[in-house]
Amino acid sequence: MKKLFLFFHTIKYLKFNQIYYRLLRKVIKKKITERFQGRVPERSKKWKHASLYDEKINSKSEACFLNYTKQLKMPEDWNNEVPSKLWVYNLHYFEDLLSENASSKSQQHIKLLNNWIDNNPAGYGNGWEPYPLSLRIVNIFKAWLGGLELEDKFFISAFEQASYLSNNLEKHLLGNHYLANLKALLFAGLIFNNPRWLSIAEKGLLAEIPEQILDDGSNFELSPMYHSLVLIDMLDIFNVINCYPNKLSHELIILLNKYIPKMLFFMDAMTHPDGGLSFFNDSSDGIAPTKLKIISYASKLGFEINLLDSSTTQIIDNASSGYICALKDGNKLIFDAAAVGPDYIPGHAHADTLSFEFSIGDERVFVNSGTSEYGLSQKRLHQRKTASHNTVEVDSKDSSQVWSGFRVGRRAKIIERKQVLNFDRSIHLSAAHNGYKTMFFGCIHKREIHLNDKNLVIIDKISGKFASAKSRFYFHPELKVTLKHGILTVVGSAFHMNSNLKDKNAQLTDSFWHPQFGVDIPNKALLIDIISKETEIIFEWSESHSEN
Repeated sequence: MKKLFLFFHTIKYLKFNQIYYRLLRKVIKKKITERFQGRVPERSKKWKHASLYDEKINSKSEACFLNYTKQLKMPEDWNNEVPSKLWVYNLHYFEDLLSENASSKSQQHIKLLNNWIDNNPAGYGNGWEPYPLSLRIVNIFKAWLGGLELEDKFFISAFEQASYLSNNLEKHLLGNHYLANLKALLFAGLIFNNPRWLSIAEKGLLAEIPEQILDDGSNFELSPMYHSLVLIDMLDIFNVINCYPNKLSHELIILLNKYIPKMLFFMDAMTHPDGGLSFFNDSSDGIAPTKLKIISYASKLGFEINLLDSSTTQIIDNASSGYICALKDGNKLIFDAAAVGPDYIPGHAHADTLSFEFSIGDERVFVNSGTSEYGLSQKRLHQRKTASHNTVEVDSKDSSQVWSGFRVGRRAKIIERKQVLNFDRSIHLSAAHNGYKTMFFGCIHKREIHLNDKNLVIIDKISGKFASAKSRFYFHPELKVTLKHGILTVVGSAFHMNSNLKDKNAQLTDSFWHPQFGVDIPNKALLIDIISKETEIIFEWSESHSEN
């Protein structure tokens, strides 16, 4: 019965079209319906090229994706799902075509592209699945627009891949996958002057961009990593439309000019002072291009860059997404008062409601545990659970019912949120959610955060019945963290923090931080048993020299 309810609470949020297209995919055979018959297209001179990635495949044909390196053996490795299917997906993306040293490896890239064409027949294997297919089409065209010389056979292959994709769009998934499909068809439609692909792409993008980009500029899947990936998509679309003017309506350019500046601002708000991503929902460094590379690319395209002044005390309330960012005296706090994601596509959601991350200067202090893998493993499930985040777990349950690799049943809803910048320049944030509440039982969790000159106060209030509750605080692994005689001490390179926990049932536990795929770094976690309706914890710090 429990499993039946789990499925019900998962499926009830799906759009009808998602169910319809999922069934349709089982009966409709995907195929190439158009063949290349025209001339090889002319390269536009208006393309603004950007090298977005670190090297993925070196001159010795050693490929490194997701922090796992292996010597490529072709053609076997095109469909060898070791170490994982996601690793093989990355091989098919061909992101190395856009790496920093790509121009020095053009012959190696041509050889690899030839190998792909010769050993990946239409419709067979990982490379013809719509998401890697979409990324590869775009990356090949971007490399070509940036100067890579391609033979006629590559254009014939790219044309066939685009035709196959046009009949295999991920309408059953939607979200960032569907946007990537539409982007690939836009590139192919513009470059090959194919009206059908252009019509599909333009119509789809005009609907999806306002759907997937919220009014505060955030991507609706509420992951800082996917936000950066979709921002690159938007910049690429803007770039290629400018290369082939007068083939689309002005409506799409108007949307891009409206949302890209907002997306740049949101990216800046959600990154830490060290320039890295915050870890809410599925978020991991090393997948999307860095903030600096994205800013450089946007600047090349003529977008004005206005970065936040971290020395100015201010609150950025991203009301549409729910994330609240607070800056004070060079310190930064990011508070998750957000939904888990869009109801019909919460696959990248974590049960992290009311968690937060905090940096003192350029040093991260409190960090959510991050994401190191996808799939169906227990490790994947653990990383999505409430217990892996800086928030409160009640009765050993998750605030949102995460399960499998990308599923969510019941979801926490934010029922109250507030942010105040006081006259004394102190900051007060608060929010409450109903993830632990049922019709007749359970409780409401409310968290208040007070950020002052040299202290951070966390107040957790639980209204309703509960048997047990635990609050967790995960520390960055480079910090020296100790708990002796009820006094917590946290030492960084430029600060010294204390918290008096003598009246709390507190313990320091060993844990792991996962800032990238395939990376597990030991760190410390503070675990506090909540035994009353209201619990207050005060963290105080001062500037210091390194004691490490």
